[in-house]
Amino acid sequence: MAIHKIKSAVIVFNHPEYGERLLFQQGQTNPRNELGKNGVTVHHWPASMFYRTIKIEANQILENGQQRKTVFVVNRSSLIKYIGGHASANDSDSKLIRILNNKLWKSELNNPTLEDKERQNTAGEHLRHAGQHNQRRINLWTDPIADSFKGNFLSWLYQVTIRSSFLIKVRFFFFGKEKNIFETGEILAKSRYHQTYAKVPAYRQHLKTFNGRAVDASYGDVPVTSKGIYIKVQEHDSDLHWQGKYPEKGKTDTSTGTTGKPTTWVRSERELDTVKKSLALAAKIQFGNRKLNYVNAFALGPWATGLTTYELMRETGSVFATGPDKEKILDELVRITKYEKHQLELAVNNLQRANPGISEEGGRIITEIIDNTLKALLKNRDLKLADALDAQIAALSSHRAKAFMNRYKAKVRAIAETLNKEKSQIIIAGYPPFLKDLAAYIQDKGYSLADFSAIAVVGGQPISEAMRDLLIQDGFNQIYSSYGASDLDINLGVETEYEITVRKAIEQNPGLARELYGPNKGLPMVFHYDPWNYHVECLDEGKDEAHADDKDSLIFTATRNDRSSPRIRYDLGDKGRIYASSDVQALLAKYGIFQKPKTNLPLIFVWGRDSTVVFNGANLAFTELERAVTDIDTESKILKKAFYSYIDERTGEDKLEIWLELNDGIEMEDHEMNDYSQALFTKLVGLNQDFRYQLESLEEGTPLPIIRFFKRGASPISEAGGHRKQVLVFQKENLPEGFLMPGEDLCQAVGINMNDTILHPQPNGLVL
Repeated sequence: MAIHKIKSAVIVFNHPEYGERLLFQQGQTNPRNELGKNGVTVHHWPASMFYRTIKIEANQILENGQQRKTVFVVNRSSLIKYIGGHASANDSDSKLIRILNNKLWKSELNNPTLEDKERQNTAGEHLRHAGQHNQRRINLWTDPIADSFKGNFLSWLYQVTIRSSFLIKVRFFFFGKEKNIFETGEILAKSRYHQTYAKVPAYRQHLKTFNGRAVDASYGDVPVTSKGIYIKVQEHDSDLHWQGKYPEKGKTDTSTGTTGKPTTWVRSERELDTVKKSLALAAKIQFGNRKLNYVNAFALGPWATGLTTYELMRETGSVFATGPDKEKILDELVRITKYEKHQLELAVNNLQRANPGISEEGGRIITEIIDNTLKALLKNRDLKLADALDAQIAALSSHRAKAFMNRYKAKVRAIAETLNKEKSQIIIAGYPPFLKDLAAYIQDKGYSLADFSAIAVVGGQPISEAMRDLLIQDGFNQIYSSYGASDLDINLGVETEYEITVRKAIEQNPGLARELYGPNKGLPMVFHYDPWNYHVECLDEGKDEAHADDKDSLIFTATRNDRSSPRIRYDLGDKGRIYASSDVQALLAKYGIFQKPKTNLPLIFVWGRDSTVVFNGANLAFTELERAVTDIDTESKILKKAFYSYIDERTGEDKLEIWLELNDGIEMEDHEMNDYSQALFTKLVGLNQDFRYQLESLEEGTPLPIIRFFKRGASPISEAGGHRKQVLVFQKENLPEGFLMPGEDLCQAVGINMNDTILHPQPNGLVL
């Protein structure tokens, strides 16, 4: 059999569900837009004898980054389907390889030609299948019975399996294949649809209003609901609940009202109990048997992130609800650490009494070794205690000290094991800007945040990778983001180390971003979600011109049967995308990243509702602004930042400003602010290619967005003071009531005109 050469390096992609497949680095991963069809099928002898195959030779990229020339036997039919309409079964092997080579990209993935960039931009359209599980027919005569039976069984199974990590593993063993996960979500969504139509008055009226009971409709044809057209229009919000009545036992909370008047949400005791169990399970999976000390720094008002979160987290460990009170939080961190240090001192004192040969200096060494070992275990949860202890002993500079520690190693290890079981993981939950303030406050009080081994959980607004890096530099062990909404639940999406890896890879590889979702999007938040909890769709093209903006809208259906007020095809207002886990893994492998997730749960990318602005047709994301500021602001002169988008009342034109709030005690001269503004635009065009393109089209001297420098506390950015999520994009509608722009003593406006230096900066550009 002839061996044909491929003009692209290749990657072997092994997946437990789909077997061994071959990816072409210079080509799309899944042009077929089908689950599991990444690349082409690879065969080995003797299985290859039963298929029509083609032998190809290419440089294989290994996980260590090296390449080696390798011959592969690939399935001929799979290759034809990968190539698409330009190939047929009647073509010769040589012709198929010629067509394939012509189809492959010619330039570097992260620095492509215009032609290859356009090919990358369209690649993501072939990954939409994960968000399109909404095609099942809704037969009005037979489906309610069948769906009720299936839905009730699957809902019962969900409730049973969230009780423990063992039971959830059992569920994944039987229902863990990607296809099963997606299809189960759609079955549950259909079941909830039929039940809601039968028992919720507001929903029946909604369908009548929007003509939504066509006999031949698929689930994707069911009318969308939203806060505006479904929640707010109800004269009696009890009509949103089963049989038009509030639950007998429940809880009422509200949205924070960042974008307007807060909305009230009534939740049943049963659904809150489910959320408690799921949060406890997530904590168990993430932290094992580790004790948790949860510090809730969200404001303790009647909103979902306040007292509701406090009550839910009580199931996972000790809870300290301070709200955004920096002094009380530091006092609690000191109290916990002081207690654990005292327990360590008592244990070492007991060891010294039992072993008189251990001197005071020896006791100090043992104490330090155990303390550092326990901190290392909190820093790296995959680390084994014995390895952590050995590493600390090996790091000792004195041979005498090493010999001493090895003599008492077994006894020291026993103490460390006991204390490790008792040592708690501190988790501080709050909005990102407040956590940055907290870190600065702790440092100002003479403490090191790293000594507390705390993890932060953020929510309510996007966090940039720049901010995550800064908070870790400040001393947090890790920063995890959570995706939730008061309209639905606080735990829609979960971020783990894998999702953080995916997000950082997207930020560092513009080609990966283009292959996932095309141009002009900004960096999304990345989470995994459970379709047994929520069925999520991603709308494709709008049905008509009036719905052109619907593309990439995320549509949620609560698939659990415990909600007092069900949500059927609910448009939260967020833009995003849904991806099969295997699709993302395959793309990461193309870019030399071989990390794998712990489950097959799909990923949800979220751009959100209120973190993106437009300038001259180019989208600018808050995460890009935060990254730009972080990269040039090495002296931490800027504390907070935001966009201001408004319509000029004189001209009717859309206007954009960038607002920056200076840190405490910082003064900037006029020339410094001008240099900073110039550097900021330069950094933004480097981060956002579409923004760069738009600036390239401007004439020299065209005014760019105004940049305002506010003194500490003088801007609306500080208005919430940690009590609510920070507004990332201000408009006249969400400015504080009666707000007037401060005078020049508190706020300086800098106007920069378009100039070539922004696009082509001089070497050794500005770094502050």
